[in-house]
Amino acid sequence: MQLLDKKELNFTPILIISNTVLLALLLLMAMINTGQLGKLANSKTPTLVELNDGTSARVAPAGHNERSLQTISDFVGRAMVNLMSWNALPKSDELDPLKKPQLDSGVQVGDKKITTKAWATGFALSEDFRAPFLKELGNLTPNDIFNGTTQSALIVRYLREPEKLNEGKWQIDMVANLVIFQNGDQVGKAISFNKSIFVRAIDTPPLPPNASDLQVATYRARQAGMEIYKIQDLDLGK
Repeated sequence: MQLLDKKELNFTPILIISNTVLLALLLLMAMINTGQLGKLANSKTPTLVELNDGTSARVAPAGHNERSLQTISDFVGRAMVNLMSWNALPKSDELDPLKKPQLDSGVQVGDKKITTKAWATGFALSEDFRAPFLKELGNLTPNDIFNGTTQSALIVRYLREPEKLNEGKWQIDMVANLVIFQNGDQVGKAISFNKSIFVRAIDTPPLPPNASDLQVATYRARQAGMEIYKIQDLDLGK
């Protein structure tokens, strides 16, 4: 009986085809990834972020010690208004016609008192500047603030565009009036309050879990990543 010859299978063509298909798939994946990277590179950087306290803020790429001019102006304006606008009365939405209004008892600074809001805003000042400034603020704050018959408001008339002094430091000039309202007077007495304010960039660490009221007050005053380290009289002759 004649044995049939066994034909040997040749796997070379199969391997060539498999490698070709695999290379084509890899090339296609590379092209897709390249396109996605291109889209990311050309996409705009997100400008709206949510802060730890739930509020939103617009951001832009910047160096570690860089701050936008608008951010500096907002920080200085808000800090100065809160420091110099004194009011012991509760907010209008907290007033209860059936109860006697709970006045702010203030915070003791030496032998004087300042409003709680001014004290909390004081954490926007550098540590070496905060204590002497708050002491002077106590000397300026009328005692009648705390019985509700006197109030003040800082009316900012002009904030000059921040001037960069060096890396991470700026000067901003402010022209304002400090208006004192006493005994129901709705007109008030205006006092010139023209100052040069000096600010610098700082690091503001995030709030720890279960933060205390003091830690929260400190964080809120410094969350813009800046502090005021000097305030001096503005020379309007310049």
